[in-house]
Amino acid sequence: MESLNPCSIVEGNNSFQLNANANTDFICKYEEYVKDSASFYYQTKKGDFTMLAKLTSMGGNAFDAAFLMVRQDTRKWIKLAVELGVDQSYNVVSVITDPWSDDANGELLDGNCCWLRISRKNNFFGLHYSLDGKKWRFVRAFGMEMNASISVGFGIQSPKGDNCKGIIEEFSLSNQPVDNFRNGN
Repeated sequence: MESLNPCSIVEGNNSFQLNANANTDFICKYEEYVKDSASFYYQTKKGDFTMLAKLTSMGGNAFDAAFLMVRQDTRKWIKLAVELGVDQSYNVVSVITDPWSDDANGELLDGNCCWLRISRKNNFFGLHYSLDGKKWRFVRAFGMEMNASISVGFGIQSPKGDNCKGIIEEFSLSNQPVDNFRNGN
């Protein structure tokens, strides 16, 4: 795997433990600023795919997160995260950037861990989460023009501090997109 803004990472048996660098984020706040400093570990993928992993986020500050990411460049990317909210509860959060970030909180989680999945079919993307890695729930689906070859992988961020750890387990990447983006099958 290649990296952008590398952090401390420990590779285990089909797992990665990440320790976020301080004050890091991927966000393009409308007409204000662009932050392109979070850690991202990736490979280049051409064409359709489904990427999934079990993510655990152990944050100390609002917006600390472990995430999956699809990235063309600084101003065109998709991030699906297990993120600590301002209320100190974990959420499934999706951020679509083209060229400004549409940041949307989704499901409130009982804990700090869930499965996340991003699937691409042509230039249509589906985002899902699961509590068990089997039954998938819809987060969002949308069209977005992207290059045929893009960077796909996982990362960690700590926008307001330096105390976020993440565990990425059972990361997988296949050439097959999800059949039905709405119901997750």
